[in-house]
Amino acid sequence: MKVFIISLLLGTMVMFSGCAAKTGNSKLAEATNESVSQTIVKGTSTKADLRRSFGEPQKVDFTESGLEKWEYQFIRKSHKAINFVPIAGAFVGGTNDTTKTLLVVFRGDVVENYALSTAQGETKAGLFQ
Repeated sequence: MKVFIISLLLGTMVMFSGCAAKTGNSKLAEATNESVSQTIVKGTSTKADLRRSFGEPQKVDFTESGLEKWEYQFIRKSHKAINFVPIAGAFVGGTNDTTKTLLVVFRGDVVENYALSTAQGETKAGLFQ
């Protein structure tokens, strides 16, 4: 009986210990348009300023007009409650996802424009997805 209770407690602890996964730039986790506008000033902030505030970009690209574009991203995945229902979770599980993306466009070394967006989505898992 003791083994069963200990196994049940350990199983419950393991199940609820991994309820969220976070990837990407953690500095964006709590970022809002207001907080970013205090950090980035169009026409004034530089690439060095962004590196100090957010680190290296995860992606560097160029616009059609040749301006450099940096992208930072943060993703938080939370397990759906159905995942923890015996048997049902194996068929219709998944995660609820929140993605924050910061795009910054530079003219030379100076910020030309930027945008912070937040998107909600899901990742489906299980046999019926």
